[in-house]
Amino acid sequence: MKALVKAHLFHPSVVLPLAAFTELLVERDFNLGQVGIIVAARSAQAVVSRSRSLLCCHGCHPVC
Repeated sequence: MKALVKAHLFHPSVVLPLAAFTELLVERDFNLGQVGIIVAARSAQAVVSRSRSLLCCHGCHPVC
């Protein structure tokens, strides 16, 4: 069990978001209200970007 946790804990998909979140906390002086708003805004941007890429027909529409 310990090896399983250790293998997943040091995986880049866990470490990189955690490092980015920690950096954001330090930048905002650990103000969780501001950090929550920033994370929500970034998440919304990612959702919009992802949905645009899924809806766009890859080259047939010049705006995408």
